[in-house]
Amino acid sequence: MIILDDRHQIFKIYSSDCTNCKHFKWFSYSCKAFPEGIPDELLSGEIKHDKPIKDQVGNTVFTKKNS
Repeated sequence: MIILDDRHQIFKIYSSDCTNCKHFKWFSYSCKAFPEGIPDELLSGEIKHDKPIKDQVGNTVFTKKNS
């Protein structure tokens, strides 16, 4: 079975902090806090990840990556 990953339709590169986070993984839209995939409300920029939220792994939050 083939599963289509269309999360790029939800991801808003300009309103989401994910692209600026050192934990973000581009090809899987995942991170240390969400290894199975970042929730849509974070990818869309609807909510900020400045404190731990329900269902995440550990206490990792947005951490600005070094340029």
